[in-house]
Amino acid sequence: MTNKFNNPIPSSSSLRVEIRSERRSAAPAEGRLAASLAHEINNPLDSLLNLLYLMKAEAALSDKGRYYCKLAEEEVQRVSQIAHAALDGFRETTGPKDASVPNLLGSIVDLYRSRFETRSISLNTRYCLDGHIPVYAGLLRQLLSNLLLNAADATPKGGAVHVRVSKAREWSGQQRGGLRVTFADNGSGIAAENLHRIFEPFFTTKGSGGSGLGLSLVKDVVQKHGGSLRVRSSTKPSRSGSVFAIFLPAA
Repeated sequence: MTNKFNNPIPSSSSLRVEIRSERRSAAPAEGRLAASLAHEINNPLDSLLNLLYLMKAEAALSDKGRYYCKLAEEEVQRVSQIAHAALDGFRETTGPKDASVPNLLGSIVDLYRSRFETRSISLNTRYCLDGHIPVYAGLLRQLLSNLLLNAADATPKGGAVHVRVSKAREWSGQQRGGLRVTFADNGSGIAAENLHRIFEPFFTTKGSGGSGLGLSLVKDVVQKHGGSLRVRSSTKPSRSGSVFAIFLPAA
């Protein structure tokens, strides 16, 4: 796997799957399970937010400590929003709002950078200058976090992950203008027999370490934004890796 975004995996050994915009409603059993879990975690989340507020007010924190505390508070609030979204049947109460996708992704990268550093994984970023489009910011944060952490989990010690936000046009169809968000890693890759199942709810290749819900949620969020998703992956020895590319329309 090379370090170039335009061809990070050799096409001769890669497999590709594409998800287009469509609506998918959760099965009744899945919806009940999500609502039950969301209800149970709401109270401890509220308590954790209160503790973070008290810690900021009472503790003599350094500037960096306050920054990390602020990021932690934002992440807890994001989990709370996810829980409320599950209770509401994955419906947003407001429409999409203009936001900077590079800034949104940058804050997520900052939050998890230490995870990459402890495993000596090179984390390379490149963002376009003007990346404002209408998005559901809470849901998009969830999508971006999932893909970044999946790349970290798949990449061996000393490997590399590349993250990019660029202006682009849709691959096919109306060829709308918008943004493309790309996550590329030189990890183990996805086996051919699993590639078309990775977006199924509860399907996971991580064993007991995975819930099988992360990429299912990624698919739902892409579709909610009217976007599309492409995945390319190779398990070829010495040239393995995966690329997840998200297109988000500007209108």
